[in-house]
Amino acid sequence: VAQVMENCNELEGVTIVEDTIRKYVDSVYFSHILGYTGKVSQEELTTLLSENGDGSYDLNDIVGKLGIEKSMETYLQGKKGSETVFVNSVGKVIDSTNYIEPVAGNDVYLTIDKDLQITAYKILEEKLASILYSNIINAKEFDKSNTSSSNIKIPIYDVYCALINNNIIDITHFESKNAKEYEIEVYDKFLERKQGVFATLEEEFFDKKTPYNKLKKEYQVYQSYIAKMLYDNGIINRALVDSSDKTYIAWTTEETISLTEYINYCISMNWIDVTRLSLENKYADSEEIFKQITEYIYAQLDEDTEFFKKIYQYMIKGDVVSGTQICHILLEQGIVEIEEEELERFQNGRITAYQFMMNRIRELDITPAQLALDPHSASMVMTDVNTGEVLALVTYPGYDNNKMANGVDAEYFAQLLNDLSTPMINYATQQKTAPGSTFKMVSATAGLKEDIITTSSTFTCNGQFNEIEPPPKCWIYGKGSHGAINVATAIRHSCNVFFYELGYKLGFVGDTYTPEAGLKKLEHYADMYGLTEPSGIEIEETMPQVSDTDPVRSAIGQGTNSYSTVGLARYVTTVANSGTCYNLTLVNKITDRGGNLLLENKATVRNNVDMTGAEWNAIHSGMRQVVESKAYYNDLAVKVAGKTGTAEEDKSRANHALFVCYAPYEQPEIAIATRIAFGYTSTYAAQLTKDIICYHFDLKDKEELITGTAVQMNESTAVTD
Repeated sequence: VAQVMENCNELEGVTIVEDTIRKYVDSVYFSHILGYTGKVSQEELTTLLSENGDGSYDLNDIVGKLGIEKSMETYLQGKKGSETVFVNSVGKVIDSTNYIEPVAGNDVYLTIDKDLQITAYKILEEKLASILYSNIINAKEFDKSNTSSSNIKIPIYDVYCALINNNIIDITHFESKNAKEYEIEVYDKFLERKQGVFATLEEEFFDKKTPYNKLKKEYQVYQSYIAKMLYDNGIINRALVDSSDKTYIAWTTEETISLTEYINYCISMNWIDVTRLSLENKYADSEEIFKQITEYIYAQLDEDTEFFKKIYQYMIKGDVVSGTQICHILLEQGIVEIEEEELERFQNGRITAYQFMMNRIRELDITPAQLALDPHSASMVMTDVNTGEVLALVTYPGYDNNKMANGVDAEYFAQLLNDLSTPMINYATQQKTAPGSTFKMVSATAGLKEDIITTSSTFTCNGQFNEIEPPPKCWIYGKGSHGAINVATAIRHSCNVFFYELGYKLGFVGDTYTPEAGLKKLEHYADMYGLTEPSGIEIEETMPQVSDTDPVRSAIGQGTNSYSTVGLARYVTTVANSGTCYNLTLVNKITDRGGNLLLENKATVRNNVDMTGAEWNAIHSGMRQVVESKAYYNDLAVKVAGKTGTAEEDKSRANHALFVCYAPYEQPEIAIATRIAFGYTSTYAAQLTKDIICYHFDLKDKEELITGTAVQMNESTAVTD
């Protein structure tokens, strides 16, 4: 720098300037908490100026865009320096005055335990890989119609397709001059198949005009994609379409007409924006408009990588492209590297494509996030139950926020947006699902406080609740019954009928069953646990939703109950400390650059849940019994109390797996909420949480908990919660 400045007269056009670079260490583990910085927008500038006064910011400033960077912006920003500089006619500095030293921003210290956060992230990734590894089968298809959501299996062909669907394999590279043997081989087959697909589509458009419900599944997928493209690109104007129109219904719901018929009907109804078509005559007739639409379709599809992926999917499903070829392409594109011995065995056919892919998943060469199959995401939040501080807030998958700061890496940002695992979503704070049976402590509280039950009163479970239609069943239905049980035992066995009865009785006003009254009471007690509003943390968070339908099913965490993982963490924190509901916090303190304390932050108490010692003991005892019933927890030196939860969202996908807990049972220190979206069974969530507890209390070495490989998980998928 000194040499450049000394010779600046001779170095025309060369100057030395100072700039800043934002560097995030271990970014993938903390990206959702920290967020990132970027150039201020006009809207942000207006807000910041109104909050901080004129001159505090200008349009050239870099500000926090998400997370702590955004919420702590005014503490982190610092103050600008300035200087008046005099230059001559050739730009040489001849004098400077009015120098004002810039002031660095303050330091924000978080409550997060760095090592715990990183370890928990790695545990989440390994457990997700283990769940996938345990549920992938060597098959082309799996019939989901005759199985429960907890028993869905993943055909290996779905794995092959996922590698293309989620852009792990770069299909655009197949046609490059650097393409290798298997890439070229597969691309040649693709070109042939693509030509056939286009020819069949043209035949359907102009000759066959097969009703949608009579098409092969493959061409239903293609035509649905085309229809969506016409809507998205404005060819069919959504604003003009009448959703009550019989022809519209025949296409969308009844599926009894062809796409040709539907498009021609759209033309006749003036739902087409003809200005988007290459029409020579603005008064073109319907036949010419239809022809131009089909030409537009072919032109768009001919350059549409997403459409090409669908063709590849059916090539794989039809064995036109083999799993072996897919595995070879992983090697050719350098996506995975394997030992020489395994490579030789694979090339000699002694390792099948199925075994090859299972090895990659087991070794985490291909991660759950890359596959984006269920399950590919998970979240975990740990709190200090006595302070309301968040010790870990983990979301998998993460992303590299270094590539979002210092100017957005456009290619990386596009990759994130197209990633089917949606890594930019903070699953701990922004994903909501039904809580399942983890909600039952709320219902138990409502029953106790509303004098519906006492700690010793019982309801009898016969496997089914018959007071409403259709009668909801307990998970034990068909296997037996729970008999007469009290609230602690009902929590221990997660007896649905006990809580159905409780939810039903909450709905009585006098002698009349009024569902709205029951829902209002459940909402009141959900609010006491902080489940009606965000948890208080200093980053973006979605609003929770307390059920507004069916108090009977809502009492077991169904209905329309929907909460984030951090919301459940605040709830179980309140349970653990016997009633203190905190506004959780991520911020520990703020100091200036010299280390002088500016703000010592603490979580505030939102409210208290007032119950007797005996009532709290009944809930705590039931939660302790839940964990005692799990054989895999029996070897822990620390006693844990918890509640499992399984929530079905979609019958064609695995259940959500949830577990909330606290430890030690005798004198609680931490509370944890864990969710594996589409994670099959709460057993998996509980096993994952156990490893995090082991790490936190130093019960196992980190090397024992994080092995870098997936393992076969227990196959117990019975829904007992």
